[in-house]
Amino acid sequence: MTTITRRSALRFAATALGVLAAPAALAAQGSGLKFQIYKVSGGFRWRLRAGNNQVLATSGEAYKAKADCRHGIELVMRGAATATVVDVP
Repeated sequence: MTTITRRSALRFAATALGVLAAPAALAAQGSGLKFQIYKVSGGFRWRLRAGNNQVLATSGEAYKAKADCRHGIELVMRGAATATVVDVP
């Protein structure tokens, strides 16, 4: 297993998706990634969008309270900082 930083993971994902021209662009302009919270009939959901507006990730479920949705985003952000990459055969 390899441990990578959140910034490295986001940079790799963004570069692989063609969001960034080069790592220098990330430092100069920021990653361009943004979490969006939106309302659905069952409550609130989030999605992570790249700088080119492509959806990279979603909450997968609705949260009853907006605060819980925000907390879910915070958990993803913190967890990504120490996440490992595992190749699945």
